[in-house]
Amino acid sequence: MESLKTDNNTSIWILVISLVFGLTLPFLIQDAMFQDAVLYSGVAHNQSVGFGTFWFPQYSTLNLEGLPSFHEQPPLVFGILSVCYKIFGSSIYVERGYTFLMLLLHIFLISTLWKEVYKNNPPYQKLSWLPVLLWILFPVCFWSFRNNMIENTMSVFILSSILVSYKAIQKEKSIWMWLLSGTFIFLASFSKGLPGLFPITFPIIYGLVYHKRINSKYIFYTFLLIIIPVIIYGILLLFPEPRESLSIYFYERLLKRVSEMPTTPNRFESIIRLFFESIPFLILLFLVMLFNVKKGINKILITKNEFLFFFLLGLCGIIPLMLTMVQKGWYMVPAFPYLGIAFASFIAPFIGSGGKNNLITKYLFPTAILTFSGVLICTLLQTGKISREKETLSDVYKIGQVVPKFSTITVPEDQYDQYNFVLQGFLVRYFHISISPYKEYDYFLTEKDSRIMIPRGYVNTDIPLEKYYLYKRSTQY
Repeated sequence: MESLKTDNNTSIWILVISLVFGLTLPFLIQDAMFQDAVLYSGVAHNQSVGFGTFWFPQYSTLNLEGLPSFHEQPPLVFGILSVCYKIFGSSIYVERGYTFLMLLLHIFLISTLWKEVYKNNPPYQKLSWLPVLLWILFPVCFWSFRNNMIENTMSVFILSSILVSYKAIQKEKSIWMWLLSGTFIFLASFSKGLPGLFPITFPIIYGLVYHKRINSKYIFYTFLLIIIPVIIYGILLLFPEPRESLSIYFYERLLKRVSEMPTTPNRFESIIRLFFESIPFLILLFLVMLFNVKKGINKILITKNEFLFFFLLGLCGIIPLMLTMVQKGWYMVPAFPYLGIAFASFIAPFIGSGGKNNLITKYLFPTAILTFSGVLICTLLQTGKISREKETLSDVYKIGQVVPKFSTITVPEDQYDQYNFVLQGFLVRYFHISISPYKEYDYFLTEKDSRIMIPRGYVNTDIPLEKYYLYKRSTQY
């Protein structure tokens, strides 16, 4: 397969990396993120300066749902990110650098897993750029890496578990590798809870796809993957702080959210969303079959097991989401690497069968370098810009110059939503400032178009804000 020569392969890799970076970095480098990402960064940043601990993180004065600490997610990612803030400071580029690192780890782990799967097939192994390309093309996937979503970190641990499991299942005496894989599963669940557990299905799916049966060996491997998280959580529960923290997360957040706070009326929301996310791939697969109609079936059979295995593995990361009515698009992000590998396995037999094109070979590398350079330049040109919520963020920076850090600002009750992390999220992340409607503090903030009666004793600060008026309590009261 001459078209798979190293020089062409390197050029294609540069083009794929350019696409990955182009879909993420020009947005990631800008100020502001999706509100959940700002929330997570704010919690970790608070922890880095001593406001909150690993087991009892703090978001704001009120936190959420009346809890004394923040337990929307398990504490691992907040702990990791807080260490980053301690080392590198409070710059907005700390969480952006962390997100970029997660992006790079995904590229490395996906390509490494592909090479492991096709280690006995060098021509296919050289196509390690293909699953990376198909992975990043899921719209909600590249959106997630424009933001500091917790799924980005959880997915790294899941990928690590799957990679180790794949290596382990190729060997007979590999118990320690299964134990290591189980440890990664624990870390994934310690990042985002139950969705991080789906790699425990690996041995069963492998046995069904490759050997058409489930014997005691695969059951034993599954047991090893389950027992490690169970043991680690069991040890943690022996200690008061972890036990209290995890109990609050499980009973007050997880069970309560599932039963009382649905995000969709349709139980099949995730599958429907997956279908629309996959439309470009379905079209691509159809075209591949259409233009290879004579040899299509025979070529598909070459990698049918790999396609089926990774497709089922990806579905195992999505179907359990339908057990609850709490479903959001980015919850599927950890499953996309395996769907990308599945689709790449389907397409791989059709690549590289054509003859060598000297003209393409001549211009491919310069084109790749120019494309990569263009992406970097475009990214640098976005530095200092604001990607979203420009008026709010502009006001937050001005408010932070007046209101002392770690203060609480009073807001009208009808302008307070504990699950709206835009205004308070930015205030917390950049200045450790909370908002509350339940007590009169030294500062009062209200929207400009509000007709709320300003409490007695507050005087307009006359700060030129765009969306809000900021008042300060007069010393005469």
